[in-house]
Amino acid sequence: MRIHRVYCKSVSKSDKKFNLDEAESRHLLKALRLKEGSHIEVFDGNGKHALCSISELSNKRCLIERISEIEDQDTSRRNLTAVIPFIKKNNFNYMIQKLTEVGVNKFIVYKADLSDQSIAKKDFEKIIIKSREVIVNVCKQCGNNFLPTIESYINLDKAIKQIEVGDDKYIFDTEAAKYFTQDDLDNKSSITIITGPESGFSDKEIKMFDNKEIKIRYLGKNILRSETAPIVVSSIIINHFGRI
Repeated sequence: MRIHRVYCKSVSKSDKKFNLDEAESRHLLKALRLKEGSHIEVFDGNGKHALCSISELSNKRCLIERISEIEDQDTSRRNLTAVIPFIKKNNFNYMIQKLTEVGVNKFIVYKADLSDQSIAKKDFEKIIIKSREVIVNVCKQCGNNFLPTIESYINLDKAIKQIEVGDDKYIFDTEAAKYFTQDDLDNKSSITIITGPESGFSDKEIKMFDNKEIKIRYLGKNILRSETAPIVVSSIIINHFGRI
């Protein structure tokens, strides 16, 4: 029988008994219809997880008791960071969901120069809050005990400055001269990918990549949607890492 997974930072603390928040408590009761005494797996988002038992359960309160030793999930030797634009809300959440499933470790989100005006008026902080909920729910389902981090910036220039030193960096653009191939990937470095919105990168954004050791690549004849391109290339890279 499948054991349901729940996210709670407190599972890795010293106390064996701890409370879940109201939303998680309601989900266990109303959606999953679990009862006191039911077993669940709880993970803390930083790689630790343990088997727990529900001691008390109500709409607003769920008291959990840890009944196994805390276990650690192995950390990734090589990480994948996705620098992605804000796009239409449903497409953006879909992109975050699928990239989390594939195994992206970090999201750096930026507001593109050529963003649709309807997107520019959105409250980006609310979008990021929703994205964090999407990430948690995906990790519950796929068994990943590490929550990918997500940060947002007002433009691509500030986003690029957050890229880890030492990462191999690739930008994907339909105007690139070279195809992205397996030969681009070595066997040591973590990788950062940068993709643009539906309207592509502005001339100003393209100039930012000069002297930043960022390689510009082309994905193929078919022009991919802004939410599809990072999913495709992330799948290729994670497969190269040996995690698919």
